Amino acid sequence: MSWSKALERLSWKNLLQTFDKRRLQHEIDTHRLLLLTEHYARRARGMPMDEGQLASVGEEAQALSFDERRARLAQHLDRQITHIAKQVHAAVSGLDAPAYEEKQSAADRGAHVRPRGLWGMTGRSRSAAPTEPVQTASEAVSAQDRGTTDASTGDSATPSVSGPHAIMMKDVTARLQERMGFALHLAPSAVGHAEAGEGLWLKGRAKTGAVVGLYPGIVYTRSHYRDMPGYPKVDRESDFLISRFDGAILDAKPWGRGAPEEPPSAESLGYRGLQADTLAQLHSLERRHPFSLAHYANHPPAGRRPNIMIAAYDFREGQGGLRRYIPNVMFGHTLAKPQEDCTLSGSGTATDIERQVGPSKAVLCLALVATREIEDEELLLNYRLSPGLERPSWYTPVDQAEDSRRWS
Repeated sequence: MSWSKALERLSWKNLLQTFDKRRLQHEIDTHRLLLLTEHYARRARGMPMDEGQLASVGEEAQALSFDERRARLAQHLDRQITHIAKQVHAAVSGLDAPAYEEKQSAADRGAHVRPRGLWGMTGRSRSAAPTEPVQTASEAVSAQDRGTTDASTGDSATPSVSGPHAIMMKDVTARLQERMGFALHLAPSAVGHAEAGEGLWLKGRAKTGAVVGLYPGIVYTRSHYRDMPGYPKVDRESDFLISRFDGAILDAKPWGRGAPEEPPSAESLGYRGLQADTLAQLHSLERRHPFSLAHYANHPPAGRRPNIMIAAYDFREGQGGLRRYIPNVMFGHTLAKPQEDCTLSGSGTATDIERQVGPSKAVLCLALVATREIEDEELLLNYRLSPGLERPSWYTPVDQAEDSRRWS
């Protein structure tokens, strides 16, 4: 059975018929992710995670309803992913993290009002009185975009100007390593089969429950399945497809390896019309983003356990320059206008996600969360391939029951 059959399994009719089993796996995953991210949050607050604390976390989570767990998980993901976005911004702009907070706060107080967001980059500032300019996150991005682009590398580079223009992805990676204690890079996989190719490696140390990566690319909801390249045999067009419990499918092929590699062009991908427009939006985001390489994580070989799991989150567009550091765009929708606010929230449900998605609304995303402490290791993700599909010879189920529930 091909991906076309898998798409049918995600249809509304089949979803309703098999909701209980899939819902069960969704609840199991949500519960586990809450425990992991709560563990991380408490350690970040300096709380010792002894047996008593671990028991307390478990008891509190057990007392919550599914919706309450999702809401709590959303808060944890919000804090971590916003922090990552700010750190990437700081790394590419040459600012330090405190400076970002101070400058953003000054801008919010009206000390120097400027249009915010990706589409407000060329507007002139408005100020009640002459003051020293305060550079917000979006302005740093705007300054960055005014630099020239090296066609051979895809990195923004203006040698005659110091600052963000001359910063390459390797520099961003080094800065994040210093700021956050870890960063991601690609290197030959140690999984051990011919198709493993490059793997996703973490350099440094990440704590249990840390968000360690973001899955990039174009997001297709059910209403846009037919717009996917090669539909219904979409797997022939991309090796980087992944789906959420609500049925949204992320295709990371258009993202490629990020900078310095030149991004795939619309011509090379065969994109036209709305597909080409969506690709242009994707490539307007920050590609010097070491955390946006989650699609290179390999499935663990037999006898090894995954050290990461995926977590769905919904990003609300419009949060100044931070939108640039969320490596996803929704197919069929334009980026938000700069004046609109945004937040992060938990993953949408199968019943409300379609009406939520639209301009300036949810961008449906996926993050990688560490299931244990990781230090200088290759990141391994349980692919949970459908038992109903023809699975590759190298695939060994981590948990056959989980695979079955996920795709029931």
